Amino acid sequence: MSEERKIRITDSMGKELFSVPDGGILRMLYGNGEDYFAVCRYLDETHAVIDGVSYAVREFAKRMEQNGISYAPA
Repeated sequence: MSEERKIRITDSMGKELFSVPDGGILRMLYGNGEDYFAVCRYLDETHAVIDGVSYAVREFAKRMEQNGISYAPA
């Protein structure tokens, strides 16, 4: 049995916050109270496809911080 791949979600400084499984859901919380759910796909140790867009995990965190969007596993 193969080990399930996990996406390590970090902040923009690289500190691990939590992980989601390959194919897992990330909840993004906007400052106006709205939320959005995005599917996450594992690419490698530091990259993932989040809502269909390829990101370095730290770059995703930086963009979310710049836009005032928090995120958590769903």
